[in-house]
Amino acid sequence: MEYLKVAKILSTVGLKGEVRVYTTSTFKNLRYKKGNSLFYMNENNEYIEIHIKNYRNKEGNIDYLTFEEFDSIEKVEFLLNKELFALKDYKNLKDNEYYYSDLISSTCFDEDNNELGIIKDIKEFNANVSIELKLNNNKIIYIPFNDFFIKNVDITSKKVIIHVIEGLLEI
Repeated sequence: MEYLKVAKILSTVGLKGEVRVYTTSTFKNLRYKKGNSLFYMNENNEYIEIHIKNYRNKEGNIDYLTFEEFDSIEKVEFLLNKELFALKDYKNLKDNEYYYSDLISSTCFDEDNNELGIIKDIKEFNANVSIELKLNNNKIIYIPFNDFFIKNVDITSKKVIIHVIEGLLEI
């Protein structure tokens, strides 16, 4: 089983076990559906399953969750600052869709098929999502993940084609 990080618990809300989370995942309405499973990691690095009781969205990526297993502030306090995970499930994806994590370790090429480097991570900044690319010279650059720069993604062959503009590859 492969797990995807979907949120981080920021704080408790009220006395009935509600938590405020920063969501880093798409498909919120599916992931946070009543009865669905999420997981947190315990001190032994084991994934522990919990179930959504209620979900509400405040604004943007800030969401509020309650879990079937916890009905008071005292019972959820241990979850503060923990990350929440979901099982990676490809049935939620449409054709030509993929998870950001599927891009990690892919090789990047320019439009002339020159190898540039390897994708190390996908970073979600306030302004945009960016690819963290380790160039062949070991320097790290960030490329905005949008249609202007990302021209083709082939998950099967782990190959990504990017549009290089002047200064993009400069540190």
